[in-house]
Amino acid sequence: MKQAIEENFILDVLQNYTSYQSYYALLKKIEDDPAYDKNKAQKKLKIFVENHSHAISKKTALIVDHFIDNVIRKSKINGLAKAMVVTSSRRNAVKYKKAFDKYLADTGNPYKAIVAYSGEIDGQTEAALNHFSSAAIPDEFKKSEYRFLIVANKYQTGFDQPLLHTMYVDKKLGGVNAVQTFQD
Repeated sequence: MKQAIEENFILDVLQNYTSYQSYYALLKKIEDDPAYDKNKAQKKLKIFVENHSHAISKKTALIVDHFIDNVIRKSKINGLAKAMVVTSSRRNAVKYKKAFDKYLADTGNPYKAIVAYSGEIDGQTEAALNHFSSAAIPDEFKKSEYRFLIVANKYQTGFDQPLLHTMYVDKKLGGVNAVQTFQD
């Protein structure tokens, strides 16, 4: 990878990587509660907070506003740039799709989002949420009104979309998965 970056075959994605910190606290009711496992409680709280619809709505607003302000308004790829949102689960992909649709409509934004995941979650398929078939996603995403592709373990590797400019990752990535996700 280092050689490929040095030879300008691929870009060094870490040059433009920005993390976003979350903050929340646990309160103990009993100071020395033997049933309280701090690490286990923090892990469960993090999952609850980060997967909550309210948190996803707030993250959606941050993503859309950042993309509009820093990509669209700065005419990246001649104003045609697109973004991918990588989620931690199919359930979160559905939540993000609904949050994107609502936020884009509420703010009078002309852009749309597409969701991509396998199977169905809570009786909802990507085809039902997108209003077109799963097979049509790559072609539909080429249309200028579609600027956001929300994915859950789909299209993270090998997806060829020349206008894909920005990636927002809301999941823990590590090892080969991280390299493949960021380099495609």
